[in-house]
Amino acid sequence: MKLTYLAKACILLLPCTAYSQSFDTCPSQAFLMQDANAQLYGIDLVSAKPTVLASQLTFSTEANNESVNAIGFNYKDQYLYGFSRQAPKSVVQIGSGYEMTRLDISGLPDTNFYVGDVRVTGEEAAQSAAYYVYSPNFGLYEIDLDGDLNAPITANLMPGTVNWKLGIYDFAFHPQSNLLYAVESNGDLHEIDVDANTSKFITQLDIGTDTGAFGAAYFDINGQFYFSNNRSGKIHKVDLSTSPVVDYTPVANVFTSGPKSSQNDGARCAIAEVKVTDSSIDFGDAPLPYRTSLAQSGARHLFDPNSDNTNLIYLGATVDGENINTDSELASNPVDASDDGVSFVTAFSAGQSSQIIVNASASSYLYAWFDWDQNGVFSETERMVTKTVLNKGDNSILVDVPNNTKSGQTWARFRVTDGTEASLITATGGVLGGEVEDYEITTFASAVYPGESDWVTLAYEDKWPFAGDYDFNDVVLNYRTTQLIEGSNVVGYRIEGQLIGIGATYHNGFAVSLKETVGSNTLTVLRSEVDEENITYLVDGQLQNKQVLETGRENAILIFMQDTWEHVTTQTGCSYFRTQKDCDVNTKVSFSMTIPLKAPKAKSVSPGTLLDPFIFASEGFYHGDFLVGKEARSWEVHMKNQQPTAAFDTALFKYAQSDDVSEPTSNLYFQTENGLPWAIEVGTQWLHPLEGVDITTAYDRFAGFAESSGQQNSQWFKNYNVGNVVKGEQ
Repeated sequence: MKLTYLAKACILLLPCTAYSQSFDTCPSQAFLMQDANAQLYGIDLVSAKPTVLASQLTFSTEANNESVNAIGFNYKDQYLYGFSRQAPKSVVQIGSGYEMTRLDISGLPDTNFYVGDVRVTGEEAAQSAAYYVYSPNFGLYEIDLDGDLNAPITANLMPGTVNWKLGIYDFAFHPQSNLLYAVESNGDLHEIDVDANTSKFITQLDIGTDTGAFGAAYFDINGQFYFSNNRSGKIHKVDLSTSPVVDYTPVANVFTSGPKSSQNDGARCAIAEVKVTDSSIDFGDAPLPYRTSLAQSGARHLFDPNSDNTNLIYLGATVDGENINTDSELASNPVDASDDGVSFVTAFSAGQSSQIIVNASASSYLYAWFDWDQNGVFSETERMVTKTVLNKGDNSILVDVPNNTKSGQTWARFRVTDGTEASLITATGGVLGGEVEDYEITTFASAVYPGESDWVTLAYEDKWPFAGDYDFNDVVLNYRTTQLIEGSNVVGYRIEGQLIGIGATYHNGFAVSLKETVGSNTLTVLRSEVDEENITYLVDGQLQNKQVLETGRENAILIFMQDTWEHVTTQTGCSYFRTQKDCDVNTKVSFSMTIPLKAPKAKSVSPGTLLDPFIFASEGFYHGDFLVGKEARSWEVHMKNQQPTAAFDTALFKYAQSDDVSEPTSNLYFQTENGLPWAIEVGTQWLHPLEGVDITTAYDRFAGFAESSGQQNSQWFKNYNVGNVVKGEQ
């Protein structure tokens, strides 16, 4: 046991006050004094875990103390020192038992000191220690701790310091240079030389949204400076390993999240390391230059490795810990195999919404950052998910991908917590509980048809090759396609839609052939060119586990719905889905499919493409006498002059008494003698005709548009007879 000057004095000069013992070792934890009743916490800077060391500091021979501030740790004698404002105001020594002893100090003004630290100079055999306190109104005072601490000591005012007027709430001595550092409420960093009695402004640190007092300041043996915000509890870190600061600009990063307080003061043994020593800390995996290691203030979460996981919050099946103090340890550490809580359902394409599935162990809160510009930083402008509530199990999350997203490989960071943090967490720093998972992802530029927030409407007549009622509401969909682009090549497609109307007695399926028509050129994607295993398909946000790429075809044909009727429910008293009067309020059926290609294909000159959407007869249902005895799949309806697929029975083009005049040798398909189609694309969301109302009655300019092949009445869909169309927004 180490005997201090005070203890020696008690031995030689009995009777004497019994002083508490010094700390056995130089503690690695930070001391944090909070609240008016002087509660003392130990803060693990790695994990942010607070431990109550003393719920109320006391004097060994007096009533309980009201408040202690301006604390500093003297690693020469292993005691804490602070300033007590309880009358009589005085400097106090605090030992390992957290009892206080007053020192007999004269020369201090009658004020409360909130800023203080201990300076230790010299080699270990001949170290010298002094306690410094500061007040903006009274200046900086030095109190010698090398003599007999049981005897009176005179505090010395450092010349000129009363003129500094620094708005600081704590400072800390650098363990090598012995310069003082402090941060004002606005982030201004100051460097103080107590030997020269000078104060120097260094830079204004980026402290984010933190405002108010930075009431606790610390150093570690490597010259890393830490300062804590009273209001948020966030502890920022600045690399001051080079001190004094010359020819570089220090930068602040959030290191961990400690407890918040209206009154806050800190101290630490400045020659102790801050490092991970066990496997109770979960780190991310993103490589340099992302901030992942402890040295870079990387994202990390403390958990109990001895827990049975029943009460832990994490993503996926489990959570485990790593020991990643340095960047070299990160480089040698493989990607965490336990990171399995996030599934990417749809592609990340510029200007689009992407769906992810997040699996949580319990009710919790999610944060997520995406490095869209691929600069190796998870910036706060790239935080796309902010404290979003998660339920236990799978959760569907939509992420809006910015229009200016770069295509290529990048990283995303996900953090889950219990939501008790005092303020929003950042992409870095330590948090109690939860988990961080980093994922490498692929982002794409995109060419969207008709636009990032727009739809075209597709409407089909299923009486082909007979004109029938010609109301164009047998199958009605909103529709949009996206080319996923890397460089000058297309690497995949995304097709989205909404089923908004079914006025058919017949049963029809909906499919898309990956075929682009640009002028007189047709660009076709072969089935063998599609990365089938990685196709993702969702209906109403639910992932579909079924084969969508039609087998037995050379070209790539995607079956979205084998039977549109299987996906809808009609209103009570209605025979059809959203096509009859007062029967048009049922929820639309949304769908989305992402189709990656095995190898890039040259991009077409068009900014986007309709591809080839079509309907076909559903197997097992009657679809007219002319199809009896034939395969239902042999019947299709495409857009005007769009060639059918290889599954189509071309003999149907010659069916007697039909109203169709298709002539394959002339590239004429799916039109009447007057040029009217059986399928139309409307360049906006569209109010389709009610059941049994001919489109030429509902839209009296349509016939002129169709018969002129679009040369006349191009805005025909803007003029309609109100009583003949569905009334709801499509």
